[in-house]
Amino acid sequence: MKVGIDAVDIDRFKEKVNDKSFWKRIYTAREQAHIEEFSNLAGVAERMAGKFAAKEAVVKMLGTGIDKGIKWTDIEILPNSLGKPMVNLTGFAKQHFEAFKLKEIDISITHTAELATAICVAV
Repeated sequence: MKVGIDAVDIDRFKEKVNDKSFWKRIYTAREQAHIEEFSNLAGVAERMAGKFAAKEAVVKMLGTGIDKGIKWTDIEILPNSLGKPMVNLTGFAKQHFEAFKLKEIDISITHTAELATAICVAV
């Protein structure tokens, strides 16, 4: 079993809402569409922060850093039909996951007005 956790300040993401180069570097096209479902700044920033914290938790679970070959977009966080966040790995992130002989990955995200936190567990 491997575990990763991360927490980020939501206000950091309010500054990034209009920075489309940041969006393209961090989020997949499907994640961007999911984030843009919110029309207000607070909702957009909260969703951006939650996905970012989830991606960081996944990287920590894998025991690598983003600068070690994994791109932010190799980790996709989207809700299933019930709204539960799910992880989709591609590229180097998927290779690391498979190298550890892991079979399942789970993610949970929570928010307050100021903080987004995520935990990732893989077995």
